[in-house]
Amino acid sequence: MTSPSPGHGPSVSKVGLIPNLLGLGLFWGLSPVMTKALAGVGVSPLQTITYSSLAVGIVLFGIWRAFGPVRLNDPRLWLFGLGCAIMLNIPFGLSLTVVGHVPVSTFSIVTSTTPLFGYLLALMVGIEKPSRLRILAIIAGFLGAALLIVDADMIDHGISIDPWLAAAFGLPLFYALYHLFASKFWPKDRETSAVGIAESIAAGLAFLPLLLIHSGREAADISHAGLLLLAGVSVLWVVERIAFFNLVRHFGPVSTVQAVNLATVSTVVMGAIIYDEPIDARIIISAALVILALWLNAKAERQRQAA
Repeated sequence: MTSPSPGHGPSVSKVGLIPNLLGLGLFWGLSPVMTKALAGVGVSPLQTITYSSLAVGIVLFGIWRAFGPVRLNDPRLWLFGLGCAIMLNIPFGLSLTVVGHVPVSTFSIVTSTTPLFGYLLALMVGIEKPSRLRILAIIAGFLGAALLIVDADMIDHGISIDPWLAAAFGLPLFYALYHLFASKFWPKDRETSAVGIAESIAAGLAFLPLLLIHSGREAADISHAGLLLLAGVSVLWVVERIAFFNLVRHFGPVSTVQAVNLATVSTVVMGAIIYDEPIDARIIISAALVILALWLNAKAERQRQAA
């Protein structure tokens, strides 16, 4: 793994760990709501991935170009961006299929195991060392996410294992590999802005041929409501990309995937706001556990920097 260049290490990050995690968790929680809305107005997953990725890349370029030149003429940067694009969007596309065959509550439990996979992978490749605080943070976050979705009926009847559920456990592994790849193979001396632009544009260009083959002339057939939702999703994902790459670059993959547990809580809260779903004691306790996980993770990060 290349060492961070001057001006890019955790100690000089302009935004701290907790604000980045809160932002990333919020937008990861809102993303499924927006994706479901896009499907409701006839926008396909391939259209969502292709058009939103290109839009995000262009907007990111415009934002960062306003602050100065952005160095994009580096083949390693684009290879890294293409790798990130493939490793992110393949499990995302698979999840859209798997979630149709697995109960949403079960799917949420499976997704919340991503930090476990991420920590184990980081240990295996030597990015992270055994840390009691990080393990406690992962456990607290997992319990907080599980508490939201495990009810008395599920405990009484149990969770039956089927092939789709087994396949679902591949998703957190893919996402953990993506986070690990983004951290371990970060192009040397490259800033967050360039990486975010390359990853987004590479995703759009990589999936555009698949969209054209799959949909043909209907690839650009999107309703007015679909265009508005795509624009909204693109704006959200601009913020998400900035927060994600800032976390990976400055704090590592294990800290980054803690946002998964926060996303579970934010999804429930947004469900209450958008769909009038009640907020009960389980949600309050779950939020407390996730906040505890964030605090433990931040404390572990401070100890790592001080070591």
